[in-house]
Amino acid sequence: MHYLYDFGDSWDHVIKLEKWFDNTTTEGLPLLLEAAGRCPPEDVGGAPGYAEYLDAIGDPTHPEHENMRLWGPERFDPNVIDRKALEAAVNALAGIWKPRPHKLRSK
Repeated sequence: MHYLYDFGDSWDHVIKLEKWFDNTTTEGLPLLLEAAGRCPPEDVGGAPGYAEYLDAIGDPTHPEHENMRLWGPERFDPNVIDRKALEAAVNALAGIWKPRPHKLRSK
């Protein structure tokens, strides 16, 4: 499934269900299995803007280094993940999300 977040910046996410087992319960879903990378700052300009932002903050000689460093979150590290915050957000979603019953497709 494709999930488009923020029509202006066009963050296009692809979510893939790899396998569904017949005895799988939907209680407690969704759940966080893995996380990679930190969420980009709000209004960074989509994927191209985020790439430029990372280039600028990572290179002190970049012409926009100081502006981007001051504009974005303090000490932004794209590899540091706040797993507790992500788990809390997913758990909150699991508490209100009521999935539709799925139907197995015959081949």
